[in-house]
Amino acid sequence: MDYKIHISGLAQGSYVYEFPVKGDLFQEFDNQQIKGADINVTVTLEKGSGWMNAVIEGQGTATVECDRCLDDLEVPVSFNESLAIRSARLGEETETSDEFIIVDPSEAEVDLKQFIYDYICVNMPLVSVHPEGKCNPQMLAKLDSLRSADGKGQEDNDIYSPFSGLKDLLKKK
Repeated sequence: MDYKIHISGLAQGSYVYEFPVKGDLFQEFDNQQIKGADINVTVTLEKGSGWMNAVIEGQGTATVECDRCLDDLEVPVSFNESLAIRSARLGEETETSDEFIIVDPSEAEVDLKQFIYDYICVNMPLVSVHPEGKCNPQMLAKLDSLRSADGKGQEDNDIYSPFSGLKDLLKKK
């Protein structure tokens, strides 16, 4: 998929571009956490004299593994980010900043692929789990059986904790 905006010869004004994002974007970046996506990205580009401002908005879903049962899970993705683009010739003294990118006036296009990918990844939830009762019951049963493998329950699992020795320190006082 092409995430480029052709800027050469673009008159001053406001322009809107639509980019559908599917799973192939994440495969290009070798992202194995996001298995697929159906995200609609809208870029509103405002072009002035020597500058551009892109408002990049995305709405949709991404398919990831559930952190609890490892089944596929669709999570909502939503973002609204701004990207300032400044035009300057290479070699000119220009101040650099994290707030904008610099594009040579001879450039014919701006590639937004990396920015769209980053905005999606940054706006993914930290923890992705199915709602209560929706996880794979076979996997949950397997996890429960591993937790209580010796039949003594949860208290015995503390033996395997790296902090289990701290309890003994408290008892010695």
